[in-house]
Amino acid sequence: MAPAVDPYDPPLVEVDTSPLTETAPPAPEPEAGPGPGNRRLIVVVLALAAVLGAGGVVMLVQLWPSSTPLPAAGAATTTASASAGPAASADPGDPATWPELNALPAALIASLRSVEDGADTRIVFVNERADAVVLSWVDENGKLSPYATVEAGQAYEQKTFAGHFWSAAGADGTVIAVFQATAQPGRVLLR
Repeated sequence: MAPAVDPYDPPLVEVDTSPLTETAPPAPEPEAGPGPGNRRLIVVVLALAAVLGAGGVVMLVQLWPSSTPLPAAGAATTTASASAGPAASADPGDPATWPELNALPAALIASLRSVEDGADTRIVFVNERADAVVLSWVDENGKLSPYATVEAGQAYEQKTFAGHFWSAAGADGTVIAVFQATAQPGRVLLR
């Protein structure tokens, strides 16, 4: 019968370690500085980094949400109120004291997109026209979603978010003007 082996203290086996004690040949000395192939690689990497960095900056600027309205261009359907004081003097409970929002040209409607992360705000639309006006929200994909019809001589208050775009259109669907909500409540006079 074989002697019992303790599983926690097994007998050691002899191993030949002679190949491990031989000396290995010395490693080749590294070249001083990058070779001509490495220099071209470094230039290419740096050029790509510069292009990617510039592209990232351009994308960041284009996608950064703005809490200020776009400047009005061309003929606007509203008039800027010279009597409207700074936003700090506006009474949040009195839409008549809210600053007027500038109209954007109707031709911009196809290129506008609402942003998702603006502050809660309100817009009051005052229809001073002789006919009804249809108000639509421009979503983040540029699609128009009708929200309300404001009859002639009437007003409509809409909760929204800063950076959202709203269009005002005639009954036939022709866009009259576009407005962008700001962080402060604003009013739109449709004329």
